[in-house]
Amino acid sequence: MILCLVSILAFAPFQYPEAERGDVTEMMHGVKVADPYRWLEQDVRQSDAVRSWVTAENEVTRAYLDSIPILPTVQEKLTKAWNYEKQGLPFHRGSRWFQSRNTGLQNHSVIYTGTSPKSINVVLLDPNTFTEDGTQALSMYSPSPEGNFLVWGISDAGSDWSTWYAKNLMTGETLAEVMTDIKNASPSWLKDESGYYYSRYPHSESDSHIETTDASELWFHTIGTDQSQDKLVWKDIDHPNRFYGASVTKDGGWLVISVNEGTSSNNAVLIKGPNETSLRWLVNDFEAEVSLIGGIGNTLWFKTDRDAPNGKLISVTLDGTTPTWSEIIPTQKNILRGADVVGGKITCSWLEDASSKTTVHTLQGDLLYEVAMPGIGTASGFGGTNADKTVYWSYSSYNQPPSIYSLELDTEKTSMFWKSIVPLDLSNIVVRREFVTSTDGARVPLFIVAGKNTTLDGNNPVLQYGYGGFDIAILPRFSSTRATWIEMGGVLAVACIRGGSEYGRDWHEGGMLENKQQCFDDFIACSEWLIQNKWTNTSKLAIQGGSNGGLLVGACMTQRPDLYGACLPAVGVLDMLRFPLFTVGWAWTSDYGDPKEPEMFKHLYAYSPYHNLQKGTCYPATMVTTGDTDDRVVPSHSFKFAAELQYSQSCDNPVLIRIETRAGHGAGKPTHLRIAEVADIYAFLWQSLGME
Repeated sequence: MILCLVSILAFAPFQYPEAERGDVTEMMHGVKVADPYRWLEQDVRQSDAVRSWVTAENEVTRAYLDSIPILPTVQEKLTKAWNYEKQGLPFHRGSRWFQSRNTGLQNHSVIYTGTSPKSINVVLLDPNTFTEDGTQALSMYSPSPEGNFLVWGISDAGSDWSTWYAKNLMTGETLAEVMTDIKNASPSWLKDESGYYYSRYPHSESDSHIETTDASELWFHTIGTDQSQDKLVWKDIDHPNRFYGASVTKDGGWLVISVNEGTSSNNAVLIKGPNETSLRWLVNDFEAEVSLIGGIGNTLWFKTDRDAPNGKLISVTLDGTTPTWSEIIPTQKNILRGADVVGGKITCSWLEDASSKTTVHTLQGDLLYEVAMPGIGTASGFGGTNADKTVYWSYSSYNQPPSIYSLELDTEKTSMFWKSIVPLDLSNIVVRREFVTSTDGARVPLFIVAGKNTTLDGNNPVLQYGYGGFDIAILPRFSSTRATWIEMGGVLAVACIRGGSEYGRDWHEGGMLENKQQCFDDFIACSEWLIQNKWTNTSKLAIQGGSNGGLLVGACMTQRPDLYGACLPAVGVLDMLRFPLFTVGWAWTSDYGDPKEPEMFKHLYAYSPYHNLQKGTCYPATMVTTGDTDDRVVPSHSFKFAAELQYSQSCDNPVLIRIETRAGHGAGKPTHLRIAEVADIYAFLWQSLGME
């Protein structure tokens, strides 16, 4: 295929690299579906034509962005705002303590170790030494139960795949074993530290990053041995769409395996006692979430939404042949987000209108007290072992940087452990939580973050963000880049739409499968509310989302191109008819539905962004962003959508695609690349929204 730089429209301010439009069509359930850019699905590392198109698009995008006069200033402001110390929660394994820290602009956080929470000062693992350009990252690290061994994973170029290594922390020796064929997993150690359970995939000789990933398997690895000697624990060739996540209880040694079908929140549970030789089903249906939170002896505690859409806690005693189930904490008005068994108590994290609450209970479920929160924000942590008397937790909000607190479980005393100090004046930032009535009458939380002197005159540049899928809640958290956007005179609006878990199981199911359009309706309702309430106007309103949120932006801009001034779909799922054909896309049918099914095809085709672009339409200024080696949402989604959008555009609003090289879905991206990407986005918004 020959690429040439041609102007789509005579009045376009620059030329787009227009690829040859193919004549690929196929009949799907009686509908003739066109796919003119099918050739852009080829692996960029294996196709000269795709690689040439990527290079040409990046040249056009780079030239446009570099011509925006404010770009250097924005990059400088972001760099200064990012340059503050960041710390992860301290935790221990045995007598050894661990913590991640970043001095400010390090590409990756460094792992430290020590002998107490306040003496974690020895560098254990520095991912900044992996490569000079920072494109190899730490995917996970896992100390053994007594802190005598460490296993860590390294991912390359943003890949979900990682390679694991191990070290004897008693001797300092790096072990010879190298573990491969692993994706999005972590070890679950035996209490005696002899080895761990982990999930892996059958070995493939292909080096393609778009190839469909086979079913996962559960294995056991003995520390200090070659991976070839590992023992297969469980696989199910009759159900290749299942994933396995193993946990070993800290006190009791029960092996508990969560079995999930695709990305569904519903799961079954396999168990094996410390003196048992084979696995058995504890829960053998897939009708609810049943997530292990801890175990003591022969009693296990689970969080579940079975007959409890907002979640509840249950326990099971496994002394005899028949499990004995008990309800510990019944379903509440608020949403049970998570829990842990620690220090002879249960800590519970809740959501109240998309903001955190935390309570502490007895092992029988009786409420002891509620932990005081600093405001409307997000708290996390509260975990540990059953012997711990103190737990650590973090809190942040849009105008409060993350700080770490300690909680003495017996006395309820909360103390500041570490306070984040940022080089920004956050006193000017005000957070509001509004509720928007959607098309079906539901109240959708909308967080608005703005300068305290913002005038409601309908002329503010507003960046509206959303996700809306896979049972994931979008919660108030601090971001120095978002604070910089406010400093630039912008307003941030975060919509907690259907598809997420902000209001439990019903909220998720209200935005999945045949209800997916409700996600877009919720988001559009929030956009219209912002305009009606004089926060902004159509020419000043931008929308942003990544991954499933990229689908959200793509669907909203194709359904309502008149409503927005700029659109930022990132690493999005944009071809809803072919997403199951690449990497792990088949797993998303639990949330999206399968286009092979006639009824679901009808819904998917109706909102698929790539298939609903109409030539001759004036679309908002758009910058698509992706990574050239994204092996989760393959970049062809973005490639095809951008090419079709450039072809369809009928006005001089720019349509760009920014393709990061040696980058994946976003995880592990080094700091300098993150800053550069946000700088480009904000400069693009400054230009597109007519900001001063």
